[in-house]
Amino acid sequence: MLLHIVHRTELTYPSRISESVMELRMTPRTDVHQTLRGFGLAVGPQAPLIEHVDWLGNRVHQFSVIAFHDALVIVAESCVETHPLHPNEVELQGVPDELPVPLADYRLSDFLCFHGPVNDDPRLADLARVLAIDRASRVGDALHRVATGLMHELAYQKGVTNTTTSVSRVLDARAGVCQDFAHVALALLRRVGMPARYVSGYLYRADGEPELETHAWVEAFVPSRGWVAIDPTHSRVAGEQHVAVGVGRSFRDVPPNRGVYRGDSSESISAVVNIAEVGEVPKGLLAPRPVPIDVQTYASGPAQHREQLDYQQEQQQQQ
Repeated sequence: MLLHIVHRTELTYPSRISESVMELRMTPRTDVHQTLRGFGLAVGPQAPLIEHVDWLGNRVHQFSVIAFHDALVIVAESCVETHPLHPNEVELQGVPDELPVPLADYRLSDFLCFHGPVNDDPRLADLARVLAIDRASRVGDALHRVATGLMHELAYQKGVTNTTTSVSRVLDARAGVCQDFAHVALALLRRVGMPARYVSGYLYRADGEPELETHAWVEAFVPSRGWVAIDPTHSRVAGEQHVAVGVGRSFRDVPPNRGVYRGDSSESISAVVNIAEVGEVPKGLLAPRPVPIDVQTYASGPAQHREQLDYQQEQQQQQ
């Protein structure tokens, strides 16, 4: 399946800010399940983009806007070829590996620890009993029970959590969104000794319904198979319709964007993702180049604003 994805993010501020420093994780990965065929990134106000790969293998872009501005726009466009799962990959209960998973690679220990929002709440023991995870002796059984059972214990509901919500708060509300389902699934799997990591990305709706935001699911390490992906929000194995962008210990490692700025203004953010199945890679992505986005900045001159003068005076006093 060849998917064309356009992810547009707008950050707006009621009053002007300066010195925005942003970090982006919006480039889809290339692995055994998918191949990145083209990628382009544009930001406005226009700024140079710096790229590196983080410690988890995610591609990261950074940029800074020094001038005064009241909006930032980020558009990431990609084309990804996803590969269908082998029938053996769909049948989780056939995975014979035993629990706990032996750590042949010390790097897997990062995905066994409780981290940030994935905290070890005492109520997870009760949830594990309800889902019969505590009685699972094999990796496949535990994965199947988490993948298919969590949606019956938590309600999918927007507005009750946010990007910093912990597993404990999700269990308080008994509700959340895909990020929260993923965090609870990670906690359950790590409790039984299975290395598991958070995956951020996109989900293509085969029924034609557009995916308006990003999606999240979980990958668990299985010695006989490698990383196996489950989507506890939709009660299934993650497959050809899932496009992975970043992996980490929790959402905290892989937000699509994060940054800081100078100023007293509040920040509002909106994001829209459009995904379509296509027959070929769009020509503009075969040799991707950043395309300027017209977002106004406010520099010195006749229309100079008081906050910019104050900033310049402050800098002079510090010299």
